[in-house]
Amino acid sequence: MTSKPQYIALLNDIRLQENRAGVYLEAWANTTDNKDLKECLSFVAAREYSHGDIFERRVKELGFGNEEIEDPEFDEKVRVVSSDISDADKIAWLKESRSRQATPSVRERYEIATDDESVDPLTRSLLRWFTDVENDSVVKMGGVYAQIENAG
Repeated sequence: MTSKPQYIALLNDIRLQENRAGVYLEAWANTTDNKDLKECLSFVAAREYSHGDIFERRVKELGFGNEEIEDPEFDEKVRVVSSDISDADKIAWLKESRSRQATPSVRERYEIATDDESVDPLTRSLLRWFTDVENDSVVKMGGVYAQIENAG
């Protein structure tokens, strides 16, 4: 590729989001006493780390470097999920935090990119696969979250 396509920034944003999600989900898994939640968080955290690696590699395959961008809320997320508050309170805090995210969200952007013909075919395929895996993780976590929320 000769000029930097606009979607490289999206791939970098996905890489950052996924790596950071791996960190805070793993931190939460290491603090919860709920066996089902610990198992789910550990599973999804491993996926998130893997996704970060995959998107880092894809940017490099396209001939570009990855960029580090500060997330001002990241340290607070790690602090909250590592704290002694209940898992139900952590879930509520994360849901509220998600509602404050900028729009369009990274998810909305990558869902649009799966059909954008200005994105190369291999990257669109990767984004479709990624969307499917993310949806599966949402279902897994949603089920465990519902059990915790309903128990409270």
